[in-house]
Amino acid sequence: MKQVNVHIYPSPFKNESRMLKITKTLADNNVFDKIYIIATRESGLPERESIDDVREVVRIHGRSLEVKQGNFRKIIKTLQWSWNICMFLRKKKANCINCHSLQVLPLCVFLKIVKSAKLIYDTHELETETASSNGIRKYISKIVEKILIKFVDETIVVNDFIADWYQKKYKLEKVGVVKNVPYTQNGYIKRTTILSDIFKIPQDDVLFLYQGLIGYGRGIELLLKIFSKLNTSKHIILMGYGELVEKVIEHAKVYPNIHYLKAVKPDEVVYYTSSADIGISLIENVCLSYYLCLPNKMFEYVCCKVPVIVSDFPGMAKFIDEYNCGWKCTPTVEDAARLIEQITFDALSEKRNGAIEARKHFGWHLEEPTLLNVYKKLGF
Repeated sequence: MKQVNVHIYPSPFKNESRMLKITKTLADNNVFDKIYIIATRESGLPERESIDDVREVVRIHGRSLEVKQGNFRKIIKTLQWSWNICMFLRKKKANCINCHSLQVLPLCVFLKIVKSAKLIYDTHELETETASSNGIRKYISKIVEKILIKFVDETIVVNDFIADWYQKKYKLEKVGVVKNVPYTQNGYIKRTTILSDIFKIPQDDVLFLYQGLIGYGRGIELLLKIFSKLNTSKHIILMGYGELVEKVIEHAKVYPNIHYLKAVKPDEVVYYTSSADIGISLIENVCLSYYLCLPNKMFEYVCCKVPVIVSDFPGMAKFIDEYNCGWKCTPTVEDAARLIEQITFDALSEKRNGAIEARKHFGWHLEEPTLLNVYKKLGF
């Protein structure tokens, strides 16, 4: 009998690497015959997009993350989007529903009931403790999750610290942990010079790289303050997209050691990252979800044999301490600047050796057994 899996996430599905890895593992292991990834519609993106013979992205009209007309307007848009999803799935089978956000948990519980499906709550962060969750929104989110998580068959989170939180908060017997780590590269990763070539950075200078979302809470403004005062032999390249890009560009025009590069294609990230000396992941403690995070970007740096500076938070600090593959500090201008100023080439060499060792101990292939076991428990 044909088995169908439906993944629902309120985004246009452009850079969701975690969902791509999860669904690829399910497709490669023949867990389902058909996998629908349901996303929001966006101008310039196809409404239907086949990834392979099993996976298909379906972008549904009705909800836009860019809506700025207030909460009521957003609620109406979300309801319209949810209704259109129900209409799309009306005559289709759905043996397993994957909910990738608390925002769509009510819809996913409804679909579980009407389709007699299994429901997996695959959280990408600590859903009720995010930077954007505050006031009445946070209060309602907590109530919704507390009530609806009882309908969930399996919960998957991104690290052990968040798993402990969910288990204690909702008295769950078991929470699966599938870390958001990259595919590890087989064989030798050649160090490139593309970033120093682009920005004409001397070989003797130290090149720091921040890649990813250039937004609030990611230490962007902190880095701009630090590098605007540092010796110009230490450069920072901020590569990515987000609401603070214009601020980065303005600083890059004034300070010769601050540079901006727009986001590159996912399959080119390794090529660019491997040309950096040090990666940076200075997440700010603006919410509990950030404090307990274990960012994919940290693993991407180390995967490219690039040691990394991280915030001294539980998950990131544990990884750095275990493999001596970088440095940790409190995410403040004073502490981070002091650390960056003190890094020598000898220290850099030592940490790079730690990164080379660390990359042997993580990778998506090590997460796949846990992921597949979740579906096996549900009968797939």
